[in-house]
Amino acid sequence: LVERKTRYCLTKKVWGKSAALVQKGVFDLMKKQGMEQFKSLTTDNGSEFSSLSLIEGVANDVQVFFTHAYASWEKGTNERHNRMLREFIPKGVTLRPLSYSHLLAVTNTINDRPRKIMDYATPAECLQEELAVLQAASLLLLTQPTYPLGAEPPTIHQKNGKG
Repeated sequence: LVERKTRYCLTKKVWGKSAALVQKGVFDLMKKQGMEQFKSLTTDNGSEFSSLSLIEGVANDVQVFFTHAYASWEKGTNERHNRMLREFIPKGVTLRPLSYSHLLAVTNTINDRPRKIMDYATPAECLQEELAVLQAASLLLLTQPTYPLGAEPPTIHQKNGKG
Protein backbone atom coordinates (compact mmCIF):
# COMPACT_ATOMS: atom_id res chain seq x y z
CA LEU A 1 0.00 0.00 0.00
CA VAL A 2 1.19 3.54 -0.70
CA GLU A 3 -0.21 6.57 1.11
CA ARG A 4 -1.04 9.18 -1.51
CA LYS A 5 -0.01 12.40 0.24
CA THR A 6 3.23 11.33 1.96
CA ARG A 7 4.17 8.46 -0.41
CA TYR A 8 4.69 6.26 2.66
CA CYS A 9 4.83 2.60 1.67
CA LEU A 10 3.40 -0.33 3.66
CA THR A 11 4.23 -3.91 2.69
CA LYS A 12 3.13 -7.31 3.89
CA LYS A 13 4.03 -10.74 2.66
CA VAL A 14 1.00 -12.85 1.79
CA TRP A 15 1.25 -16.54 0.96
CA GLY A 16 -0.73 -16.50 -2.26
CA LYS A 17 -2.61 -14.39 -4.79
CA SER A 18 -6.13 -15.37 -3.78
CA ALA A 19 -8.57 -12.55 -3.12
CA ALA A 20 -9.15 -13.78 0.44
CA LEU A 21 -5.43 -13.78 1.31
CA VAL A 22 -4.87 -10.34 -0.21
CA GLN A 23 -7.93 -8.92 1.57
CA LYS A 24 -6.72 -10.32 4.90
CA GLY A 25 -3.22 -8.95 4.29
CA VAL A 26 -4.50 -5.46 3.44
CA PHE A 27 -6.87 -5.46 6.41
CA ASP A 28 -4.06 -6.58 8.75
CA LEU A 29 -1.86 -3.73 7.45
CA MET A 30 -4.66 -1.24 8.01
CA LYS A 31 -5.27 -2.43 11.58
CA LYS A 32 -1.55 -2.35 12.38
CA GLN A 33 -1.12 1.17 10.99
CA GLY A 34 -4.37 2.44 12.52
CA MET A 35 -7.75 2.24 10.80
CA GLU A 36 -8.39 5.95 11.39
CA GLN A 37 -5.56 6.76 8.96
CA PHE A 38 -7.41 5.22 6.01
CA LYS A 39 -10.14 7.03 4.10
CA SER A 40 -9.87 5.24 0.75
CA LEU A 41 -8.06 2.48 -1.12
CA THR A 42 -7.51 2.49 -4.86
CA THR A 43 -6.49 -0.67 -6.64
CA ASP A 44 -6.56 -2.19 -10.08
CA ASN A 45 -9.06 -4.77 -11.30
CA GLY A 46 -6.90 -7.85 -10.77
CA SER A 47 -8.74 -10.86 -9.39
CA GLU A 48 -6.50 -10.79 -6.29
CA PHE A 49 -8.08 -7.44 -5.33
CA SER A 50 -11.69 -8.40 -6.10
CA SER A 51 -12.78 -8.80 -2.47
CA LEU A 52 -11.20 -5.59 -1.14
CA SER A 53 -14.56 -3.85 -1.40
CA LEU A 54 -15.65 -6.05 1.55
CA ILE A 55 -13.39 -3.85 3.71
CA GLU A 56 -16.00 -1.09 3.33
CA GLY A 57 -18.42 -3.23 5.35
CA VAL A 58 -15.94 -3.63 8.22
CA ALA A 59 -14.30 -0.20 8.14
CA ASN A 60 -17.21 2.20 7.61
CA ASP A 61 -15.03 5.25 6.94
CA VAL A 62 -13.02 3.57 4.15
CA GLN A 63 -14.06 3.66 0.50
CA VAL A 64 -12.53 1.25 -2.03
CA PHE A 65 -12.07 2.34 -5.63
CA PHE A 66 -10.97 0.29 -8.64
CA THR A 67 -9.06 1.81 -11.55
CA HIS A 68 -10.01 1.20 -15.15
CA ALA A 69 -8.46 -1.75 -16.96
CA TYR A 70 -5.12 -0.97 -18.63
CA ALA A 71 -5.07 2.55 -17.11
CA SER A 72 -1.71 2.62 -15.34
CA TRP A 73 -1.81 6.45 -15.29
CA GLU A 74 -4.62 6.20 -12.72
CA LYS A 75 -2.23 4.64 -10.23
CA GLY A 76 1.09 6.28 -11.00
CA THR A 77 2.27 6.46 -7.39
CA ASN A 78 1.69 2.75 -6.95
CA GLU A 79 3.45 1.92 -10.23
CA ARG A 80 6.44 4.02 -9.14
CA HIS A 81 6.65 2.18 -5.83
CA ASN A 82 6.43 -1.16 -7.60
CA ARG A 83 9.49 -0.09 -9.62
CA MET A 84 11.32 0.84 -6.40
CA LEU A 85 10.47 -2.54 -4.87
CA ARG A 86 11.77 -4.21 -8.03
CA GLU A 87 15.18 -2.61 -7.42
CA PHE A 88 15.49 -4.97 -4.46
CA ILE A 89 13.21 -7.83 -5.52
CA PRO A 90 13.42 -8.43 -9.27
CA LYS A 91 10.27 -9.38 -11.19
CA GLY A 92 9.96 -13.11 -11.74
CA VAL A 93 11.87 -14.01 -8.57
CA THR A 94 9.87 -16.18 -6.21
CA LEU A 95 8.98 -14.46 -2.94
CA ARG A 96 8.79 -17.69 -0.91
CA PRO A 97 12.32 -17.39 0.55
CA LEU A 98 11.86 -13.65 1.20
CA SER A 99 12.07 -13.13 4.95
CA TYR A 100 9.84 -10.71 6.81
CA SER A 101 12.91 -8.88 8.10
CA HIS A 102 14.30 -8.45 4.57
CA LEU A 103 10.94 -7.11 3.33
CA LEU A 104 10.84 -4.70 6.28
CA ALA A 105 14.40 -3.53 5.51
CA VAL A 106 13.47 -2.93 1.84
CA THR A 107 10.32 -1.04 2.87
CA ASN A 108 12.25 1.11 5.35
CA THR A 109 14.87 1.88 2.68
CA ILE A 110 12.14 3.06 0.31
CA ASN A 111 10.46 5.14 3.04
CA ASP A 112 13.78 6.74 3.99
CA ARG A 113 14.60 7.78 0.42
CA PRO A 114 14.22 11.56 -0.15
CA ARG A 115 11.78 12.52 -2.91
CA LYS A 116 12.00 15.54 -5.17
CA ILE A 117 8.18 15.77 -5.28
CA MET A 118 8.24 16.37 -1.50
CA ASP A 119 11.06 18.92 -1.56
CA TYR A 120 13.58 16.16 -0.75
CA ALA A 121 11.85 15.08 2.45
CA THR A 122 11.41 11.37 3.02
CA PRO A 123 8.03 9.62 3.14
CA ALA A 124 8.78 8.62 6.76
CA GLU A 125 9.33 12.28 7.71
CA CYS A 126 6.22 13.42 5.83
CA LEU A 127 4.07 10.75 7.47
CA GLN A 128 5.24 11.77 10.95
CA GLU A 129 4.44 15.43 10.17
CA GLU A 130 1.00 14.51 8.82
CA LEU A 131 0.22 12.34 11.86
CA ALA A 132 1.24 15.20 14.18
CA VAL A 133 -1.10 17.57 12.34
CA LEU A 134 -3.96 15.06 12.55
CA GLN A 135 -3.32 14.46 16.24
CA ALA A 136 -3.28 18.22 16.97
CA ALA A 137 -6.54 18.65 15.07
CA SER A 138 -8.07 15.76 16.97
CA LEU A 139 -7.02 17.25 20.31
CA LEU A 140 -8.42 20.63 19.26
CA LEU A 141 -11.78 19.04 18.48
CA LEU A 142 -11.81 17.33 21.87
CA THR A 143 -11.27 20.63 23.69
CA GLN A 144 -13.99 22.52 21.82
CA PRO A 145 -17.28 22.82 23.71
CA THR A 146 -20.28 21.20 22.07
CA TYR A 147 -23.77 22.62 21.97
CA PRO A 148 -27.10 20.92 21.29
CA LEU A 149 -28.20 20.91 17.67
CA GLY A 150 -29.50 24.37 16.74
CA ALA A 151 -28.25 25.99 19.94
CA GLU A 152 -26.02 29.02 19.75
CA PRO A 153 -22.85 29.34 21.82
CA PRO A 154 -23.19 31.84 24.65
CA THR A 155 -22.27 35.42 23.81
CA ILE A 156 -19.88 37.45 25.90
CA HIS A 157 -21.32 40.89 26.62
CA GLN A 158 -18.88 43.75 26.73
CA LYS A 159 -19.25 46.93 28.74
CA ASN A 160 -18.02 50.20 27.30
CA GLY A 161 -16.34 48.41 24.42
CA LYS A 162 -13.97 46.61 26.77
CA GLY A 163 -13.85 42.85 27.36
